[in-house]
Amino acid sequence: MYLTSIIISVLIYNKYEITIDSISYFLLIPFLVIISVIDFRTSFVYDITVVSGIIIQSVVFILNKIPYAELLNHFEGLIIGILLSFLICKITSALGEGDIGFYGLCCFVLGAKHSLNVFALSFIVTSLFGILIILKQKKIDLKVRVPFTPFISLATILIMLTQCDIIKIYFEMITNNL
Repeated sequence: MYLTSIIISVLIYNKYEITIDSISYFLLIPFLVIISVIDFRTSFVYDITVVSGIIIQSVVFILNKIPYAELLNHFEGLIIGILLSFLICKITSALGEGDIGFYGLCCFVLGAKHSLNVFALSFIVTSLFGILIILKQKKIDLKVRVPFTPFISLATILIMLTQCDIIKIYFEMITNNL
């Protein structure tokens, strides 16, 4: 866990140096790691850890006096993260209730611009993992439950490091093939 956190921190520093974004990302990394490990081992995401992350990120944004428009962008990300994951959880039961707050935290830090990308990338990465499970077991078992927060964390880290717009790339691929 420590090595992973250090490597991600170094990569973030190399990309952003010391900026508001990098400070926010540095403070998010322990939450990503801790919540993912707890979910992996126990299948629980505790609200106190998610709410603590949101509070710490709010303090960072307020103390750095980021412009109102940017602050609004982060809060829109929080709302998108919570509402979209809540709908997915209630309509499809594909997510656990703990994932709702965790998506909110990740989308809050990344802002509204990357909120949908977090969802898209986390489901893509989880699908790839599912394919590996199927290939390894040589059968499809729909009752296998996979902890989802590690994939949300991985998607968030990939977006932090690349600032990649997955949805834009996807639609560009579709339009280029038509």
